Amino acid sequence: MTDIDQLVRLTSVKNIAKVLVSMQTHSYNLCTMNAVASARRSAILEVLAQDGFMDVSALQERFGCSEATIRRDLHLLHRAGQLRRTHGGAVLEGPRERPLTTKLNEMAEAKQAVAQASLELVIPGLAVGFTGGTTTQYVARALASRTGAPVASVTVVTNAINIAMELAGSGLRIIVTGGELRGETFELVGPLAEPAVAQLHLDLMFVGVDGLSIEGGLTTHNPIEARIDQFLIERSNQVIVVADHTKLGRKTFAQIAAVDVVHTLITDTGADPRMVSDLERVGMRVILAHR
Repeated sequence: MTDIDQLVRLTSVKNIAKVLVSMQTHSYNLCTMNAVASARRSAILEVLAQDGFMDVSALQERFGCSEATIRRDLHLLHRAGQLRRTHGGAVLEGPRERPLTTKLNEMAEAKQAVAQASLELVIPGLAVGFTGGTTTQYVARALASRTGAPVASVTVVTNAINIAMELAGSGLRIIVTGGELRGETFELVGPLAEPAVAQLHLDLMFVGVDGLSIEGGLTTHNPIEARIDQFLIERSNQVIVVADHTKLGRKTFAQIAAVDVVHTLITDTGADPRMVSDLERVGMRVILAHR
């Protein structure tokens, strides 16, 4: 029986008043519950913005909710386009990025120049890391085409399938991290990739970025990719950013790291001299590759 039916059946003013109070209390409780749920969903998005990925059990523990409640929150946020559900959890999606295959041939001459300059830093016996990206793919391609003993004694670690494929058959020792494959960038990401990286020590780390600026640091489009890049950088003695000049001064959705982690930037001669000077002023070595 609904509250309205009760009102029709009750005859005393006293009982009608009780029902009205009950209805008001019920409405207040619903508003309170909705406000709490809305605040919790906002907090979930904040956690994902910081960590990139969270699984359901971790969110349960953090917010003190049931599994059903967390899954319902994730479902609603997914439908609203604010996150993407993954197996066992969720990842925050930034602005829609273009697939790697559509970007590979853009600024190709500049990327080739950057790649050739990068080879000067790769010496025998090093453990060299590669993040995903088109410029890092050019570096891997150039490294694969180099012949002789120095190549055979280099170990490459990468979380990107396209990098591993460029180096296949080159004679290098290649280690690929595990993880969930992102089809847009061919990178392996998430909690399965991170433990593998945590066991490694790298001499050099070639990092591809979507943006590089003093204020924003190293940035990319996707937080979960930024997270695995952070892990790789933390395991590296030297961090080398490889980027054509169009990436300089840009800031995209997810920060990988601040500029002070970068030892060397290799870019092309189209770079703005003022931007180069600003980066050098904060302690970054800048190599301009001639096309």
